[in-house]
This record gives sequence, structure tokens and C-alpha cells, in this order.
Amino acid sequence: MQTNSLTKFFSKNTIAIALISSLGFAGTTYAGSPIQPLTGIDTLVTTIVTKSKIAGSLEKNADGTLAMDANYNFKFNFSGPVYFPVANPKNGQLMGTSGPIGTVSGQAAFPPDFAMLAFNVYGWLMSGADPTQMPAIPSKINWTLNDLTVVVDGTTYRPIANAEMALDGRAFTGLGPVEIGQLLNGTNGLSMSVRTGGCMAVQGVSGPNAGKIGTQCLNGTFTFDLSGIDLANPMMSTLNGTATSNCFTVLHKPMM
Repeated sequence: MQTNSLTKFFSKNTIAIALISSLGFAGTTYAGSPIQPLTGIDTLVTTIVTKSKIAGSLEKNADGTLAMDANYNFKFNFSGPVYFPVANPKNGQLMGTSGPIGTVSGQAAFPPDFAMLAFNVYGWLMSGADPTQMPAIPSKINWTLNDLTVVVDGTTYRPIANAEMALDGRAFTGLGPVEIGQLLNGTNGLSMSVRTGGCMAVQGVSGPNAGKIGTQCLNGTFTFDLSGIDLANPMMSTLNGTATSNCFTVLHKPMM
């Protein structure tokens, strides 16, 4: 009975066992013995690590009011260079960048909650920034992208045209702002930085990785310049911003 069970197990899991073998787990021992390094990973996927630095602003209508898309999100147009990160090999800490080796451009879709956070913080700074009167900050704010084009090392990447696979982004405001009023004009100046992250489905549309599909995930910091906010007429405000994002793109060839 035991022999038959093992035979059935191995016959049903030939593919899984072959995959585990190809990744270098076969024969791995534990309990103090060295673990064999993974091998063959890039025969399955291609992993690209980059860092982008962008700048942009909220789009405006012809009459000077802030523009909104069909989903009533504010439209933030951005562009900037893409670099390869240089990390400390001992602990993985980012030490610098190399390049640029590409470009990124697109349009983020920020919900009204994102704009209200900026307006409320601006009002608080202008009223003296009393710590006891700091405005309430939601634990997270959802956001997404209306458009994105990334060019890295000769390959152009675009989001996969599927609404269910679009960027699922978050501003992690529940962690607290990275800073308020420290980057622009000194203490209690007119800046606010928050952590952001998210993942989406992408595809290579031209260049060496054309035809490959996969995911791109970002983890970064977004800094708003609050100096253009007009509390008397918020929709006439100007809101510029800069961001840095650590991006991980993992690609594979589609199944034939």
C-alpha cells in the first residue's frame, strides 16, 4: 500500500519535482548543513531592479481649475529618469545609483482624499502647526495610474490593458508622514512627504524583452510642494510634487 501511494505521488508530481530540482532544492539538507544556492531562476523569470526619480504636477483645465478624470480622480502628470540602484552587498542598503539607463512617464490618478490631505496639512502649517491641532490623517489612501511608459535598457514597458490588473496603489499615511515642513523652507515649511507602494501587470512592447509579461512593484516616497495651495479656492490650487521609487519588475514568457 505504501509503495503504491508513493508511486501515485511521484507520477502526479513529476513537473513539480522537476521544477524544484531546477531551482536547486534537490538534495538540500538542513539542521546545520549548508543550504545549496538557488540555480536556474532566470530560466523561468527575468528580474529587473531599478530606481526612478520623477517630478510632475496636477493637471489643470483651460480655466485654471484642477482637472479630474472620468472616475473623479485628480490627474498628476509626471516624468523622470530611471537608474540602476547600487546597494551595500552586506546589508542591501541603497548607497547610490548608476545611470540613468531609461525614462518613465505617465499619469497618476489621485482621489480627492489625497488632495484633501495636502489641503488640510497646508492649512495646519499656515495656522502655526500646533501639534495638538494636527489634522486627522487616514491610515491609507488608494491611488492608481491612468497611463505609464517605462523604458529600461532598450526595452519599453506598458501596463497590460486590463482594468483588473491595473496599479493597485496605496499611500501608507497610517505610518505617519515621512516629513512635514522639513524639505521646503525649513522647519514648518510647505512640504509633505508620504510613503507609497503598489503593484500592476506590465508587458514588454519593444526591445530585448518584447513579448514578456509580468508584474512591476514600487515602493517609494512622494513629496508634495504645498506652496501653491489656495484654501480660499482649492480647485484653483497648484500642486507640484517629486518622488523616488524602488521598482522590481519580474517578467516571464507567456505560455504558448
